[in-house]
Amino acid sequence: MSQALHTAGTGINAGQSQINVVANNVANINTTAYKTANMTFETLYSKNLSYGSAATKDGGGTNPMQIGLGVKVGGITRNFTQGTFVPTGRDLDTMISGTGFYVVKDSNGASYFTRDGVFILDSDGNLCTQNGMKVAGAKSVYSNAGSEDTVKIPTNMVAKVTGDENLGDKTLAELNNASITHGQVGVRIGTTDVVLPVGDATTPAAEKTVSQIISDFNRALSAEGITAAQFQFVDNGDGTISYTGTESPVFLPETTTSNFLGETGLSDTNSTSYILNETVSIYDMVNYNDTDAISLKSTSIDENGILIATYNDGSVLTQFVDNANTLQWRYTTKEGVNITGSDVTATGSSIANSCFALELATMVNESGLISASNNLWEWGPDVGQIYYGIAGEMSIGSIESGGYEESNVDIANELSTMITAQRMIQMNSRVFSTASSVLETLAYLGS
Repeated sequence: MSQALHTAGTGINAGQSQINVVANNVANINTTAYKTANMTFETLYSKNLSYGSAATKDGGGTNPMQIGLGVKVGGITRNFTQGTFVPTGRDLDTMISGTGFYVVKDSNGASYFTRDGVFILDSDGNLCTQNGMKVAGAKSVYSNAGSEDTVKIPTNMVAKVTGDENLGDKTLAELNNASITHGQVGVRIGTTDVVLPVGDATTPAAEKTVSQIISDFNRALSAEGITAAQFQFVDNGDGTISYTGTESPVFLPETTTSNFLGETGLSDTNSTSYILNETVSIYDMVNYNDTDAISLKSTSIDENGILIATYNDGSVLTQFVDNANTLQWRYTTKEGVNITGSDVTATGSSIANSCFALELATMVNESGLISASNNLWEWGPDVGQIYYGIAGEMSIGSIESGGYEESNVDIANELSTMITAQRMIQMNSRVFSTASSVLETLAYLGS
């Protein structure tokens, strides 16, 4: 009878453990990105009354006789299926659509993982969780090592936009303030009509540098006997080009097929072009009396988990992934000119340390993660290799902004499980009571 008491006790304990798991699931039904825990059972060892015997020529075999000694918790696993998107309309609320975890860091620099994408910006421009942990920022699109950087944007800065002094080295395709097409420009110098080529059959216009276009123009003029003193084109070293000379030109629309004049602004009366390529130098605001300073107006997050910072003058600072799969700066002026790559220079303590791309992580076995408080997960010994990158690249999911991920708890399933666990405890309690009554009877018989 004591064996029956022990066996029933294991059933009561296992049932209570299952109710504890269910209770935690139900308690977290509204917890952001909570992942349901599921418990399974396994048998304990059995008492062998007989191991059985094999059949012989004179008799049949026998099967083993065993009495089970109870039940134990087999395992508690997590269901990592994605929860439903809950819209909030808040730009810094995000959900990972697909696989991946945000990487966050505590004040000691230790890394944790989370699916909770409800973020805030602190007074220094750091992107943080609601409990103040900084969000890790990616420096590369895909890596097997985590970044030590965190997401930080300048809340106050100065952006000096100027013409590109190295304009001549730019191809027409690289210009950020003009889009010049293939063709020709007709011009009359004195009594001579000249066709100025914008590109040629060998090299498309988009692949020619500004210096090459100017050289082609001046070569065509020289071929018609027009000297540099009379008329020529020059690079001014400030992002513009001009024509100079003693002769006044007349541009001929009937022989012009390129949009060169419209894109540059050159005309019979305007000898200097618009700025064809702009550069920007971004640096920290020195003091609050700086009239050129711009302050942060709003921040949003795109599908790659890259922050888009809009400033009070209408300009926008962000990053993007170029064709070489590297992160580059993009500054959009209030006039709408996109300045990218090497045309953006970021200096100063806060600007140089700024990172706009959220780092996401995937791992071989996400079920190996260890749950911690505050919607966090810690590394576990069975997690396997961890890969880092940005959303939308490789096997990492994309970002949906304007809402967060709901808990994936199925309340109907939890209530059903709770009822079966309750019945398990009740029935094992009945067995326990019956075994106790038998022992009591035996005790009376011996008295």
